[in-house]
This record gives sequence, structure tokens and C-alpha cells, in this order.
Amino acid sequence: MPNFVPELRLSEGTGNTIIKPASVPESFDFLKTIVNSLNASEVSYRVQTNLLQMAKEHLNRLSEMDSSIAGIAQFTSLYIGAQLLYAQIFEKGLWKNPSTLATQQANILKTNIDQLLENCLKMQYLFVGLAANEQCSIKQFRLRALALNLIFIVKASNSSALAPCHHFLGAVEEMQRELVMHGLEPDSFASSVFKELSVLEEPKPGAVARLLIPILSESKLAKIPVPNSQVRMSSAVIIEPSNQTDSTLKFTAGLTMAVPLEAELFNLSDPSRLRLIIKYPDQRTHVVLPRPAHLKPLFFDNDKQDSHSGHNLRLLTTVLISHQVWSEACNVDISIALSVPEADIAKKKFNDSSSILHLCKPQKISVAPKPIKRGI
Repeated sequence: MPNFVPELRLSEGTGNTIIKPASVPESFDFLKTIVNSLNASEVSYRVQTNLLQMAKEHLNRLSEMDSSIAGIAQFTSLYIGAQLLYAQIFEKGLWKNPSTLATQQANILKTNIDQLLENCLKMQYLFVGLAANEQCSIKQFRLRALALNLIFIVKASNSSALAPCHHFLGAVEEMQRELVMHGLEPDSFASSVFKELSVLEEPKPGAVARLLIPILSESKLAKIPVPNSQVRMSSAVIIEPSNQTDSTLKFTAGLTMAVPLEAELFNLSDPSRLRLIIKYPDQRTHVVLPRPAHLKPLFFDNDKQDSHSGHNLRLLTTVLISHQVWSEACNVDISIALSVPEADIAKKKFNDSSSILHLCKPQKISVAPKPIKRGI
């Protein structure tokens, strides 16, 4: 908002000095100052955690105040949040042997690991304009999260660890290729993993997990990526249906009802990942792929947009709703999300909520399926 405030000009004879509101360069400089200060600080764990938490709060406020740098502020805030979560997991060292934990502690640890994986996916897929070094920083952070997930499954779970191990090894190979392609150096964790896996004869889940524990213990977190002013965050705004309407939509139970949907989509890297999420009161969820023909350019001058700068689109479609009879009118949630091709969290189900990243808050519409009239 500071960049929308006009500069007040007074006559030279008044002797008054008007302080200009922070401009875009000043906001960006403030953002860089925060990141540089955090990267340069060498303090205790407790002090560092407090600094990260304060920086995250400042960045969230900055993203609300100045829309021109909201993308990079939100990205940096999310990266710092991932660091805080990572530090929380490592605080007491319980991750090394989760089989000794009580059920509640193990569940908390697993929840934190899943949240860390989700944050990495958000950084990887919800932002456009990221430079090669920023993308590699995210993926190297994700390697740590995948390593923690593999260790937890091997040590504290009865489920098979073959698929998570294969997924981790695939991510390691992909990371090596990308670093070589862009001429970048790996961080301490990735470098050690590359070295140890190259001499491992048979990469079974147990052997890989035992190999990862000392590497994770000794590796420090990489520095926060230097802010890039070209970063934008993907988002969506549902225009129709609106939450402001009080009317209840009625239709015959068991049949379908078409609800017009209009939405504006901003900074999408890949429109083919777009999904519509319909969630019913009984927690049943439908994931719908919108037709490409229903997506139109939002602006007439966006011919130069691509996956790096992001696509701005308008979605005009209809959402089909169907359900059996309810005793009273209930709300159905409609939202827009991105389908994540790499479901690092939970199971790889297409309709699993863990494999999608929401672009907006759900829009609620009141629906009342009517019973079928029998006879006249």
C-alpha cells in the first residue's frame, strides 16, 4: 500500500519536511536486509528461533503492505517457516529413533514431517519467477524432508519403506542432474548424500536410513536464498458464486445441478495442473479437471507470458453438484487448487487432499437437495 500513497508537495517556504512513504525499492531493501541479517547471524538455537519467528511475522506484514514484493516476501516467509519446522523436529533429537516414542509424540513428529514436505511443495509449485539457484535450494531442502520421512517410516512404521526409499533416491538423482546443469554447488547435506550413496553397494531402505542419520545430524541448514524481485505467488479469486448471497440452491436429490463459476487466476506456472475442488458436508470430496477451452487470457497483452513469468487467466465454467437428500440446507465448499505431481505426503491418490495445493479459500454455497416427488 505505501506505493499507492501520493507524495505530498509543500511550498519551499513552509519549512516543513514530509517523510515519503516507503517506496518499492525501499521495501525490497528492507526485505534483503532481513535475509542478510539472518544469514549472517551466528547465535544460539533459542535466539535464532526467535529471530526467525520475528522475521516471518515482519515478512507477512510486508506482503500485505506492498503488493509489488508480496510474492518474494511470502516465499521467504514460507522458507523461514520451513526452517523453523525443521529446527523444531531436530530440537530434542527424537527423530533419530522414533520407535521409542509414545504414540502421541510419534504422531506429532510425523505431522511435523508431513507439514515440512507440504511447505517444500508449496515453495516449489506455488511460485513463479524463481531463479535456478532458488529452485535448487528448495529441492535440496526437500531432500532433507524426504530423508526425515524415510527414517521415520523405517524406524517407526509397519508400512513398507521401498516406495519412499525409491522416491528419495530418484530425487537425489534429479538433484544431481540439476546442479550439474546449472553449474551450482550442493549444500553440505546434499554433498554428503551424493558421496555416501555412490559407495553404497545395495541401497535398501534400512541401509539408506542408517546412512542418512549421521549426515542429517552433522549438516547445517543452507542459507536463505537472496530475494529475487521477479518472484510471484500463484493465487486465485473466485468471483462467482459469491459468499454474499443468502439464497439456497435447490435441486432434485440424485440429479445434478450446474453452478456457474467465474474465477481469476494469477501467476500460474502450468495451467494444466489446475483443479476444482468440491467438498460436501459429509466430507466427500470431488476433484474436477476444468476444460482447457474454459480458460481465457485475463489480459489482452499477456502474449509474452510463460511458465517462468506465470499465466494470468480467467476461468468461466460450470460446477456440477449432486447429492442425496439432506434434512436441511448445508454448505458445499468450492475451491481452486493445483494438482501436485509428486505426492510426497501420504498416499498417491488423485482425490487425496494431501496431493493438492489450494490457491484460495473455499467459497461456500448453500444447497438443499429436494426429495423426489412420487406420483401426483
